[in-house]
Amino acid sequence: RSLCSHLRDRSDQVQNIDLMTVSGFCRNCLAKWLVIEARNLSESLKKENPSCGDHGGSHHDSDDLRAIMQSLDAMGYDEAAQYVYGMKYDEWKDRHA
Repeated sequence: RSLCSHLRDRSDQVQNIDLMTVSGFCRNCLAKWLVIEARNLSESLKKENPSCGDHGGSHHDSDDLRAIMQSLDAMGYDEAAQYVYGMKYDEWKDRHA
């Protein structure tokens, strides 16, 4: 979270090419990693909770966990990029390219 916030706040001073040159990754990489980690987290939750809380958790907890896993599974690159950039990528590119 902190890195994404920092990069959003410094978009005018830290271009993707500069970030790539110095660190070896850019905002696009971060967005792709977010999608991958969302899938990994969802898979871990599914393995740890195969019945989504049927083993002692409340029905409400099961519904919440199911909603979280669905959200993680649904996260796509465009949504992740919007989180990283703080706006849709095309809008960010128009402002900072």
